[in-house]
Amino acid sequence: MIETSSIPNISGRTSQSAVLEGPVHSPSSALGFCLSFNYAVEGLSPDKMRVLLHPIQNQAARYTIDGHPLLKESDHGADVVLWETRDSTDGVWRAAEVVYTCRQPHQIYLEGIPRDPSSLSRRYRGFIAIDNINLKSADGCPGHCNFDGGFCDWTNEKDDDFDWSLARGSQNPSTGPIMDRASYTHGGSNGGYAFIDSSFPARAGDRARLSSREFSRTGADKPLCMRFWTHMYGNGIGTLRVLLHDTDAKEDRVVWSLSGEAGNAWYQGQVPISSFTAFKIVFEGEVGKNPLGDIAIDDISFAPGACPSAPQTAAASSGDCTFEVDECGWSNVGASARTDEMDWERRLGQNARTPMADHSTGSPTGNFMTLSGLSVQRAGDRAWMVSPILDGFKKPRCMSFWYYMNEPFIDTSGPSLGGLKVYTRSITPSANDLTSMAQQINPIWRLYNQQAPVWKYAQARIMEKEQFQVIFEGVHGSSRANGFVGIDDIAYFEGDCTTIPGSAFVSEGECSFEKDMCHWKNTTWDPVYRWQLATITRRPANLPDKTFGAPVGYTYFDIFNQNAQGTPVRLISPVLSKISSNEQLCFSFWYAAFGAGESTLLRVMSLYSNAIMNSSSNDETMEETQIWHLTAVDLDTVRPEWRPAQVTFSSGSVQRLVLEGQANNGGFAVDDISIHRGECATRPRAAAKR
Repeated sequence: MIETSSIPNISGRTSQSAVLEGPVHSPSSALGFCLSFNYAVEGLSPDKMRVLLHPIQNQAARYTIDGHPLLKESDHGADVVLWETRDSTDGVWRAAEVVYTCRQPHQIYLEGIPRDPSSLSRRYRGFIAIDNINLKSADGCPGHCNFDGGFCDWTNEKDDDFDWSLARGSQNPSTGPIMDRASYTHGGSNGGYAFIDSSFPARAGDRARLSSREFSRTGADKPLCMRFWTHMYGNGIGTLRVLLHDTDAKEDRVVWSLSGEAGNAWYQGQVPISSFTAFKIVFEGEVGKNPLGDIAIDDISFAPGACPSAPQTAAASSGDCTFEVDECGWSNVGASARTDEMDWERRLGQNARTPMADHSTGSPTGNFMTLSGLSVQRAGDRAWMVSPILDGFKKPRCMSFWYYMNEPFIDTSGPSLGGLKVYTRSITPSANDLTSMAQQINPIWRLYNQQAPVWKYAQARIMEKEQFQVIFEGVHGSSRANGFVGIDDIAYFEGDCTTIPGSAFVSEGECSFEKDMCHWKNTTWDPVYRWQLATITRRPANLPDKTFGAPVGYTYFDIFNQNAQGTPVRLISPVLSKISSNEQLCFSFWYAAFGAGESTLLRVMSLYSNAIMNSSSNDETMEETQIWHLTAVDLDTVRPEWRPAQVTFSSGSVQRLVLEGQANNGGFAVDDISIHRGECATRPRAAAKR
């Protein structure tokens, strides 16, 4: 492993990378070698890790293979990058496999590269670690194939119209590649590829299917990214599809599809692979309108983790996006919808304050989405970016993306960057316009304020059986330090995944009160004495919100009426589902008290009833249990400040929680309500007294 924050003090050294040099290997067979290893990356200072192939051709130091002398060259100009990653694994070991062929003696280099010494991130601890390096025959890496020595473990199906073939160069200058992908990129002419021959006797519409070995079902949080290279040149190019074949149900699902001529060059494609059942992967080539339609594929590989389908026009459903070409159908909602105050915009890394590179390419010329800086923002202003309409599904799906949330300087008032939230919105006949969207959205992911000055991975579970849309909401905080919120590389895959990071999980009943009550409802109908949202013109003691220091974004009650003593104001939660009779939950929130402390109190009650699902039920007929109680008598109510509160309650039945306030010369404000699994100590301790 290497510690990436350290800067070597070696005279005359120009490189900052660390290279682990492997032994000299004999030339590979046509089948090739498979290099497997485990790696882990963590911290802010690592940049990337690479696997390099170093061919040995002449002079320099002497080596031997099987007792025969061999010359090792020191020139690295011919080195080939076989594999590369720029993503942190958060310290978790991941497996990697690389298949290659080399017709001459060679070495493998493993290179760890820290960030540039001029980067502030280089100062922070980080590491790149490797373990369990193994070099074996290429048939030891299932699914990987460069077609140099055959079809590997891919086979032509028997029930299609014709077969895929192997070649090392097209015999027709009007269609097909002149050489394989590796030779095209790195020079030479020794490699092979697979292709469909569209000439006679093949006819328009005929299909050839190349099928992988059977793969086991993928884990809920363990999708794969399959990358491959395709060549689609010729006037009669038809269609190339990638399908997942469910080996239990004997059904196919198209996950990638591209039609028509793409030019006389090799292009890389990629697609996320995941399945609830055992499956095979199928490459299906369809003959086009004339014999000039040879479609070729090469260099199939797999890597752990999700990836957006590429090119984006090949995605099986809309929504996947790298933002390199355009927004892929994602759009701002427009001023007429009146749901936000700002816009998202697509921006080059080199034109941004930070980050200086996107996630897709790791380059300043890459694109990503960020909050627009064209308009003057107030704390709490929002920007909504809405997906195209997506089809619902019977099984859970997962949406992954990469986010960047960095606040370079945090002042004494605390973090105030803002927030990033993800919602789903069902498309129903009664909700066919954006003006009513705010009342129909379902939060599935959220983070607030400073996270890290690097791109971080995120995913959220989606369960929508009907057509729906996804909404990204960026919220501008009160930061005066020009913080940054960005998103990139959106992808969808099949799986009942967990929320990543865990802190982004949205619980039932959660609310930060930025624009509404999140389905918490007043059961007090008095127009004056009730819970209400803070506004610019009316907020207690000029109290800022807790979430990110905005002037508004919390709920409160204030009662300044001697005759109101004894009249409670109640805010009731949405229905909370039963989890388990043995499961305990923690209800947490922030509160601030103001006014005369003697008469000001706040209680939390758990509300049970057989008719709990009926929100119009009379609370007096339900069973209530007080679980938290606090008076403001010992608090500084002249200069109110936010304080944390939490209490444990049982999840053994369907229930609601109630915030009940009472005062005649003061009140309480509440913000950032959340519910998490597990017990927690009651805070403050005084609130545990009955």
